[in-house]
Amino acid sequence: MRLRTLRSGVDLFGKRVLLRIDANVPVAKGKVVDGPHGKVARAAVDIEWLRQRGAKVVVMTHLGRPNGRKISAYTVRPVARRLSELLSIDVTVARDIAGPFAQKLVRSMKNGDVVLLENVRFDAGEERNSTTLAHALAQLGDLYMNDAFAVSHRAHSSVDAITSELPSYAGPQLVSEVEVLAKVLAHPRHPFVVVMGGLKMADKIPVMRRLLPEADRVLVGGALAHAFFVADGIAIGRSAVDKDGVKDAEQLLKKFREKIWLPTDMVVAQSLRKDATCRTVTVDAVRKTDRIVDLGPETVERFSNEIRGTKMVVWNGPLGYCEVGAFSKGTTAVARAIAANKKAITIVGGGDTIPAVEAAGVADQFTLLSTGGGAMLEFLAGEKMPGVEALES
Repeated sequence: MRLRTLRSGVDLFGKRVLLRIDANVPVAKGKVVDGPHGKVARAAVDIEWLRQRGAKVVVMTHLGRPNGRKISAYTVRPVARRLSELLSIDVTVARDIAGPFAQKLVRSMKNGDVVLLENVRFDAGEERNSTTLAHALAQLGDLYMNDAFAVSHRAHSSVDAITSELPSYAGPQLVSEVEVLAKVLAHPRHPFVVVMGGLKMADKIPVMRRLLPEADRVLVGGALAHAFFVADGIAIGRSAVDKDGVKDAEQLLKKFREKIWLPTDMVVAQSLRKDATCRTVTVDAVRKTDRIVDLGPETVERFSNEIRGTKMVVWNGPLGYCEVGAFSKGTTAVARAIAANKKAITIVGGGDTIPAVEAAGVADQFTLLSTGGGAMLEFLAGEKMPGVEALES
């Protein structure tokens, strides 16, 4: 798959570049929660690349799920403050998306300036892929660049419809993610190991069905493993489980049991408090009052040994209740095992996974640290990617 890019000699001096990024990150006390390898930090690199070439950069993103309403809690102002810090310039926020305030700001831009439009999902037309909204946005740019892989599986106005309004290109992050993920589907290297965590079976089932026939091993942890335990009649106490996914887990086990590795021991606690007393138990010794919160040491060693000998690893989703640091030891150990395998193509993705690998100190040691959890899963499941397909050369 070849995508049109701006790096092939397009003159950007004085041009208004309408740039779609994904800055949909948590906000706490008015500040975005975004580490050095996070979405906003990586978007800043591309914005600076455009600025250095004399472009006027008009940035679009969404934040949260405002459902077409203007809700102050979802304003992009915290994103602008973070970008201002990273770029060492004043990033101005438009009070609207493509209305008179945005138009006035863009008209007054100088080369190298950056304007951030208000949350595109404040307009109900965004998620409807409205051509009216796309046309209004197009008035603010001379060309369009999509560097938001994480939303490129959505047929939304700022991702899909806009490409019919302006000369459109893929940004460097989008190109990199597509190229690396495409190798997984077209030319997997063996031994090939898939690591799956998180909670929702509905998100993981399509990609597991797609990759299980090709994979040599699928290592399952986190709350995702609980659905497989229930399918096997194994007690999980009060642990979180996606009950709707139990039947899917049962079907996968019937067909691919020898490839699917589940935890053989786990860390359990009576509560999810950081000071909760923990015990390590075997898979058949979970009490009714227990919550499974992490992988046990035997499972960590087993998973790590399997990863050490592989030539390709795809990982999505934490392997424990990582919101509490004491319950993230298994995830940290697996992250470090993947990072230590320098001979393998290593692909890691998911909104909850990136903070985990940053905490483990290995975020810069993978072939690809994907910005898109859902988009990565849909790409690997062979689903349509409207934002990517619109940019094919």
